[in-house]
Amino acid sequence: MSTHTVAIEVPEDCDVEQAGETVEIEVPETEYVLSAARSEGVWLPADCQQGWCTSCAAELLEGEVDQSDAKRYYESDEEADLILPCTAKPESDLRIRACRYDEMLDHRAEHDKPPGRSKR
Repeated sequence: MSTHTVAIEVPEDCDVEQAGETVEIEVPETEYVLSAARSEGVWLPADCQQGWCTSCAAELLEGEVDQSDAKRYYESDEEADLILPCTAKPESDLRIRACRYDEMLDHRAEHDKPPGRSKR
């Protein structure tokens, strides 16, 4: 089993202890990024943890993820480099920017995908 380094950029406006920092964690390819982050004390926002609600949305800056376990993840999300860490398994080393919920809502609304407009 491979393990990948995941660098998580946590913006200043993210309501977590590590706001303003970049945190690096090791994530096995069979584990979700969110779960691994929380195991390391990085409590990124999340609600359903099934790839449904988008509250955990992040921007994929570098690398590849497997989102096949997400209940609701679209090709347009992938094209926009938006991921759902709650169901994202690393396929390579990653760099992500956490706390992109608003960006995901805007993106989904622009592409007429849920939850999009329903959350605005």
